[in-house]
Amino acid sequence: MPDSKPVYDRWVWVELTGFDNESQDFGVAAYIDNAGFVPDVVSLLLFNPDFVHTHDGMETDRAFPVDVCTYGGHPYGVERPRQEWTRYQLAGLVRELHSHGAKVMFAVFDQFLTDEWIGQHPEVWHVNRNGDRVRSICPWKRLSDGAWYEDFFAAQLARVLEDYEFDGFHQADGYSHPRLPLYEGDYSDDITGQFVEATGITLPAGLGEPSTYNPDVIRARQAFIWRNLRQEWLRFYAGRVARFCKKIADAAHAKGKVVVANNALTRDPFQALYRYGVDYKLMVKARVDSIICETVNPGVSIGAESGMVAAPHYDFLAMTLLMKSYLPDTELHCLNNAHDVNELWDVLRHGPTLLEREVYCNSNLYHWRSDRTLERCSSGPVVCLADGIRRHEWEWLREWWDLGFAAAPRRVVGATLVWSDRALERQLDEFIATRRWTTHKLLHELTSRGAPVHCAVDIADIGVVNGPLLVLNPQLLPEDELAAVLAYDRGPVIVIGGETPGLPATDFGFEDCYGPGQLVCRVYGAKPSGSHDIASDEPEVIPPDLMGLEEPPTYVQELYFRKVSDSFVAACADVIAECSAAPRVLSRSEAIRVQALELGDRTWRVLVGNDSHYYVVTDLDMGREIEKIERVTAFPGTPPGFSGSTFGCKVPGKGAVMFDVTFAA
Repeated sequence: MPDSKPVYDRWVWVELTGFDNESQDFGVAAYIDNAGFVPDVVSLLLFNPDFVHTHDGMETDRAFPVDVCTYGGHPYGVERPRQEWTRYQLAGLVRELHSHGAKVMFAVFDQFLTDEWIGQHPEVWHVNRNGDRVRSICPWKRLSDGAWYEDFFAAQLARVLEDYEFDGFHQADGYSHPRLPLYEGDYSDDITGQFVEATGITLPAGLGEPSTYNPDVIRARQAFIWRNLRQEWLRFYAGRVARFCKKIADAAHAKGKVVVANNALTRDPFQALYRYGVDYKLMVKARVDSIICETVNPGVSIGAESGMVAAPHYDFLAMTLLMKSYLPDTELHCLNNAHDVNELWDVLRHGPTLLEREVYCNSNLYHWRSDRTLERCSSGPVVCLADGIRRHEWEWLREWWDLGFAAAPRRVVGATLVWSDRALERQLDEFIATRRWTTHKLLHELTSRGAPVHCAVDIADIGVVNGPLLVLNPQLLPEDELAAVLAYDRGPVIVIGGETPGLPATDFGFEDCYGPGQLVCRVYGAKPSGSHDIASDEPEVIPPDLMGLEEPPTYVQELYFRKVSDSFVAACADVIAECSAAPRVLSRSEAIRVQALELGDRTWRVLVGNDSHYYVVTDLDMGREIEKIERVTAFPGTPPGFSGSTFGCKVPGKGAVMFDVTFAA
């Protein structure tokens, strides 16, 4: 029997291969029995947007093309081959899911295999910077008759939502952001004309006139705009994406439905804007109801997306923390990176410890609210993709979720990150001019080296916090916000970023060796022990033309940043840990990372993670005499030994273990 509803949401994103159109109930009862719970939301991945484009009512039945029946039209899933689904069968599936208490949404991508409608409208395909049409819908374009594609899509969407009785639209990849990074496209006549009209900017002769896809003209446009009008182009796109979102949301809300959007290919608020022209705040103002964060570290870590330079575990944790900071009143759900038949990766079978750790870490990121409540960043998991999962694998997932969301901490042990919307607004200009580390880059590099930063607070609400504050890139704060931070007196203030006018002298601080404009660490209200020797790793060769840098074509490849020494980042992480009185790693500190939650006066929940591929035996110093330790996770099977303030444990490769540590009175 399905279990009872827990305190967090459980969503699934699933292809039609998860169900069976040869079964009277379309396999719904069997799916729920196998999963062991009724999902709060089922999002059906129907992939091809022609599902929306070609909808003309429910008067007659009709078979769907292969790439509606499976993602990309792949021929079989784990449990069964691709089946030919029809309109009436899909409507029946929705009814069956409703009868069990699940809400049902659907998602399509901008991509397609079959092209019944799309093939007749290449004018709305993306055009890359070489003038080539890409088989991807660019939703911000006009149709050949001059009508807006977004108006056509919104009207069709409203009919689909109503006719199939969907509860909402899952605005997924390609519809919540452009498929191409903005430096790669689209510089067609349509998009460039919209830019000129929206901004009043006049382009040089030959660039503003119709090009009829002349590759030389389009390449010249891209080069000119990206070098000379980059900020204007990014802001134009942010407004353009938001306008599309508003039309979609208005159409859905008018039918009593909701809209849930993916974030821009895993990217934090800054990189979403810089790479894809997406401003999440504008999306929410356009009435998108909630956001799904693409926390896909497990899949990326085992090669689902090859070429990732950054440590994806910390990159995506930092993204989630900053997403909640930027959108404190918006529900965020985190992708639970299970497997994907079409994309050829399977974390549940090829790297389950990665997924277990990801669940525990994602569910224990927090945000302080102005009413002094500590709120989780994640409202729950979205299993991606949720077909072909065996019963025992569902049992693993449910166990991990229950453990991850079980704690109700009154404090997160570590430094609280200070968030400022106004600093984010200033980051774009500074990054383009200097290529210094952004707040997201600083945060994930620090946490990957052991800095205990798993909680954030808005600059306006620092009065609710006790303990150390962490301020990244203080040079971006306006004077009043910088003054508020420096007036904080309930713990140390650690400031890391560019040299900042207005910062008072401090008894403790150091700077990186890579200049000009090197990063600086300053501490107020504490004097950490030890000295920090900052040494260069290798010479930095700064490109002479930062504006002419070639940008990476995909999200898994890092933007160009100025060099920062490993020793500087490690020293900053050590300072944060010491100022936080966080648990110290006494052995194998290169592999072990710790999160700690204060559950009561004498009890901490301790999450011990392992970056190594191998089992690691480690020792931790809790800083207080230990009275008792209870394991929370199934592994290890024997209780850890402890003495005084220290205990040892064994952690599986790329995995995590959790303990409740009770201190002596």
